[in-house]
Amino acid sequence: MSTIGTNIGALYASFYLTQNNEALTNSQTKLASGSRLAVPSEDAAGVAVSAKMDATIQRLGAAEDGAQNVISFAQTSDGFLQTIQAQLNRMSELAQRATNGAFNSNDLANYNTEFDRIRTQISNIMYAATFNGTSIFSTSGPITVAINADGVTDNFSRVSITTMGQLGVDVTQITSISTTTYATSAISALQLALQTLTTNRAVVNADISKFQFHVNNLRVQDINIQAADSRIKDLDVADESTTLSKDNILLQAATSMLAQANSSQSTVLSLLK
Repeated sequence: MSTIGTNIGALYASFYLTQNNEALTNSQTKLASGSRLAVPSEDAAGVAVSAKMDATIQRLGAAEDGAQNVISFAQTSDGFLQTIQAQLNRMSELAQRATNGAFNSNDLANYNTEFDRIRTQISNIMYAATFNGTSIFSTSGPITVAINADGVTDNFSRVSITTMGQLGVDVTQITSISTTTYATSAISALQLALQTLTTNRAVVNADISKFQFHVNNLRVQDINIQAADSRIKDLDVADESTTLSKDNILLQAATSMLAQANSSQSTVLSLLK
């Protein structure tokens, strides 16, 4: 049917021109952003799932940071304990030397001076040791931190020792080695202190190992979730480039057809001449 009132061909051509132009624009947007979800309306479910995964990834990162901080705290604690252990070993050596009956009182006094200085240093470490402003040995109770993205927690067993007595020794036995009797008594007490200290170090290092496993587990989870998230939101550039080329051709074809449809009615006018 030939009419001049309604150009059906032009209407269809205009419709497909608009559709093809929108498709081309969407492809350009996705290619420019590198994301399949740059046009959210094309995959509403994917947007929701990806958003949840992004939140999980961020929580895993925060949990990993927390676990790493606990490891750092524990390693700092063990560093101080290692220093105390070396000092107790030196005190034990001095006490052993002071058991030599061939030494006179002046010799023993010299040994005792170093012995006393080391004991004071140990006490200072117990009171003053800190990590990022937090006392290491003066605060009791475990340190709790999240170990996954769902809020599950684990504990680091903090060592609480603020006095030599908390190493399980009678402090009066290690106050002096000015006599061979005192020195002999100090040796036994220091052996007990060293045993208690090394037990504490074993606990601290076991917790370090435990939290290192937690960190590795968090990293593996993070990698797997990022891979899953990538499959949802990252764009297949090769595939989308093909789509872009197709949409571009269709847009040009629709534009050409609209021009022809608009000019087709001129043939109807020739019937009126």
